[in-house]
Amino acid sequence: MMSKAITFDVWGTILPAEPAIKVVADVLSKALGGRIQWSSVYSFVQEERRSLKLARRERQELVPPTYNLYRIKRKLKERGIAADFDVYEVQDMIDRAVSELDIKPHQDAVEALKVAKDDGYKIGVVSNVLLWRSKATRELLTRLEIADLLDAQIYADDVGAVKPSPRIFEMALTVLVGDIIPDVYVHVGDDFHEDFIGALMADYQAVLVDRGGAYVKKDYHEAVPCKAYIVRDLKTLGLIIHQIESCAIK
Repeated sequence: MMSKAITFDVWGTILPAEPAIKVVADVLSKALGGRIQWSSVYSFVQEERRSLKLARRERQELVPPTYNLYRIKRKLKERGIAADFDVYEVQDMIDRAVSELDIKPHQDAVEALKVAKDDGYKIGVVSNVLLWRSKATRELLTRLEIADLLDAQIYADDVGAVKPSPRIFEMALTVLVGDIIPDVYVHVGDDFHEDFIGALMADYQAVLVDRGGAYVKKDYHEAVPCKAYIVRDLKTLGLIIHQIESCAIK
């Protein structure tokens, strides 16, 4: 019997990220006493999020969400905004708001998780952290009954490594299958650098979910045979993993 493992990114792959970003803006807006228009706070959060993700990708080092929130507070003060909130209280509020989000997971991702489970895969999630801590994501996945489909959840703030560093993928593999070298290990995610390139740098198979069509226009593209795939949604994941398994047998 083949040993098979698959990991999924969470935000943007299994869950839509936009509602979580909006609740960060909600919490910050309240922490600022409503003195700044919500739309301005939201734009600022998006700007900082892009900047923080770029810095994380370049340095490949973990920066805890609370530290990022300190940076946001400093940036607000530099703009002349009286950001006198308690960072730890606001971080707790953000985490709680994210964990209580009223959202639906991407249906194609839920079906892909079920397909992989039925195919005998050990299933995990591998997720970075940025503006909320992993406990919020864990609680949300449990409430949405996604956690029931998982064998392990690996988060950057738990293991001290971030995607695209190979270390976090190697840690996920160790947690899922122990010291066994699996016949197949596939990582699925929506970020080209952190998920797709990260998994390939770790010498694992990669599937990029390109729902917006930034990289491909057709439903399915085999970028590297038996190794790298780009899809518009995850309905084709069953086909891809069977193809990868066929390659492993040869």
